[in-house]
Amino acid sequence: MPRGKVIAELSFGFWRFLLARQCKTSLWPDLAGSFSCAPSRALTTVEDPVKRLHKFRNRIAHHEGIWHLPLDARRDDIQTVLGFIAPAAATWVHSASRIDDVLARRP
Repeated sequence: MPRGKVIAELSFGFWRFLLARQCKTSLWPDLAGSFSCAPSRALTTVEDPVKRLHKFRNRIAHHEGIWHLPLDARRDDIQTVLGFIAPAAATWVHSASRIDDVLARRP
């Protein structure tokens, strides 16, 4: 497998459970540096929005309705986690996103 493809092939569930509280003492100290722009090094700072996004992604993957959910909050979770990793990317995504237009027209 080409270098870099291993990480690209990992599922969102893999990353979500890599950030689980069970890994707080074993993996989190090494992983925390990947979220260098998070306001704190507390695992829950990153785990909580990722958990919500994982649950949201699963609802979509199972073709469940989402319009009744707090979609603004999930958009904010995406921006938050991305901002923890790469603030410039979060800024770009925010400026290029059309999600606010879509949400404004939702049924």
